[in-house]
Amino acid sequence: MAINKHTFWGIVTAFLLVAGSASQAADKGIHIPSGRNVSGSWNTADGAGYQWNIYVAGGYVNSGSHSAYSSGMQLQINGSGFSGSSSGRLSKDGTEIEIGPWKYQSVNVYRRIYVDKKIGYCRWIDIFENPTTTAKSLTLRYYNGMGTSTRKTYTTTGGTTTGAKDWGIVTGYTSSSYSAVAHVFATKKSKVRPRFQWTRSNSTVYYHHTLQIPPKKTVAICLIEAQRRPFATAQQFLTNFKVEKELKKIPRSLRKIIINMTGTMLTLGTLELPRNESHDLIVQRGGNELLGTLLNENYVVETLYGKLTLDAARVVGLHSPANAGDRIRLALADGQVIVGKLLSGQIRLKLANGNEMSMPPEKIDTAAYKVSPQRPEEIAFRKPMVVLRGGQQLFFKDSDVDWTFHTQYGRVKLNPADLREIVLDTPDGGLHRAIFANESVLSGLLVTDKLSVSLNLGPKLSIPRYLIQQFAFPTADYNGPDLAELTLKNEDILHGRVSDELLKIATDLEEVSVKRDEIAQITIPEEATLGRIRVKLHSGTVVEGKLVGKSVGFQVAPGASLPVYVGHVVEMNCPKPAPKPTTQPAKKPTDKPTDKPPVRPSAEPTAEPAPPAPAPVAPEPAVPILRAKLVTRENKRIGQLRDLAKKLTAELASTTGKEKAAKLKKQLAIIQKQIAIEQMRSDLKTRTARTLKETAKLDKAKAAKLNHAIEVRLQPRS
Repeated sequence: MAINKHTFWGIVTAFLLVAGSASQAADKGIHIPSGRNVSGSWNTADGAGYQWNIYVAGGYVNSGSHSAYSSGMQLQINGSGFSGSSSGRLSKDGTEIEIGPWKYQSVNVYRRIYVDKKIGYCRWIDIFENPTTTAKSLTLRYYNGMGTSTRKTYTTTGGTTTGAKDWGIVTGYTSSSYSAVAHVFATKKSKVRPRFQWTRSNSTVYYHHTLQIPPKKTVAICLIEAQRRPFATAQQFLTNFKVEKELKKIPRSLRKIIINMTGTMLTLGTLELPRNESHDLIVQRGGNELLGTLLNENYVVETLYGKLTLDAARVVGLHSPANAGDRIRLALADGQVIVGKLLSGQIRLKLANGNEMSMPPEKIDTAAYKVSPQRPEEIAFRKPMVVLRGGQQLFFKDSDVDWTFHTQYGRVKLNPADLREIVLDTPDGGLHRAIFANESVLSGLLVTDKLSVSLNLGPKLSIPRYLIQQFAFPTADYNGPDLAELTLKNEDILHGRVSDELLKIATDLEEVSVKRDEIAQITIPEEATLGRIRVKLHSGTVVEGKLVGKSVGFQVAPGASLPVYVGHVVEMNCPKPAPKPTTQPAKKPTDKPTDKPPVRPSAEPTAEPAPPAPAPVAPEPAVPILRAKLVTRENKRIGQLRDLAKKLTAELASTTGKEKAAKLKKQLAIIQKQIAIEQMRSDLKTRTARTLKETAKLDKAKAAKLNHAIEVRLQPRS
């Protein structure tokens, strides 16, 4: 039966989505969206029946059940307590709230608090967002006031005091009347672990951590608390608690920024593979884990771009989505992910006891090889990658693609060397987004409607654009001088520099030219007419008027040059230019060596030398003349403005119409403001000329240089 083109691509699309959807949990982002709110106190019970009464403004638990706490999990930053708003955002399922942002030293801080309804625990995720261009260091302390003094402890390594290998501890009292609390602060393989502090017979325990936040980055700390009674029940909870499994309940984008809950979980895009450091690991469909050695020598997979035979040494693991039959997602050691039908049969495993077993893909959730140098714990891609909607990640030849990008400023040619990624599958299904290495975001549409590229695996991939989720490029982060930040009305943010040498602005009185290095900020005045802007200079001067022309040239650095229409601008902030380095001439040595013997002083009197001839007096430099010219020019303009003000004042006095009087008053106010500006300009030029005169040496050559410097520095505006 013949299959037409549309039917073929429909089958391919369904194939990809079925293969990827089962393991792709809904990712709601790092923040809870606004909608439902809760204020005052949030009271809810966990799956084990223990109460969590959360004080919303501070994000801490008041007492819990059976006097477990007396104000627990209070966050302090450099000694200052977290203080959010009196209300928090509540998740749709009612299991989690988020409070914030609370701003501390330019860092935005949020607290997400989740109460688990199945196992029974409470999870805090504190999010720290650094929007600045400088790194931030914060000293964190979590204060836990417990309901009673700590008399008993038990750690994850079986001790009573936390050590380097511990990831949790139980604290409690000798009586079973009080709840003991299990504190989980890391995973088994986490490299970052908050320090846990407790003192016997004291009712307070602490977490301590010094947090480093890179520029323009967001990081998070995750801490888990569980109430149990009696102490032995809390000890059993900690012993059986699977941190990595519970972390899957966290949205993927949030989980990726948690720094203290990492471990042997390989994440490649939407594919997640639990791994073991000592053995290969199979996780069965029901959750059972089998340790041993995978015996498959190769994997044969039928993909939409042909049949591939992959040696086992190239594979790091696989995932078999539920209800997908023999279709699998295969992860390679270089970071690629392949989706297709497994043709090479069952998965074979030699167990630790020596027995061998074989399982069809539909009986397996995941299978992964142990962590090794050939299959490292974390894999970073090093080649351009295309990510398909079904989760495939494939290296490709980027020169095969036409990178023409249609924007609201016209068509631009993107350079993959400048980019971090191009996102085609945007949340609202709208425009594509090009994200540059310097974190600039430019919206538009990739012009090409079909991709035909050579894959690193060998075959050629030809698919329509709508099957592509994104392109990713292994570009290093921008590490250059400070850049201007341009915010646009469509929420694009561009980092770079103004490419126009001059901006010409028509003020109410005259046209002013502003050099790009003088610009500190550009904003749009409220209720301004189209094209009107306000420019603040680094000197503090503010110029307001209509931009001569329709656009401002802006160069993304590194990246495309764009004519940005002034009507699209929200705000632009420019850093002050770094001073140009000056080179000082090398000083000549004052003492010259000589071969002549020193002259001995004579005892006979000698005639005094004749006094030196008076040096010729250098002519007075032309500073006073130039200064007089400047002052005369400014005073002349001030005089003209004052004459005009007198005329308007007289006309205003004789005017009876309200509309005309209001217009005259407005013109008179503008003229008075301009008189003040011209007077300030005159005073500044006079002081500058006087300073240069006093510091100059009175010889002809330096006077000429002085005149030239004054003329350049004090030239009147155009």
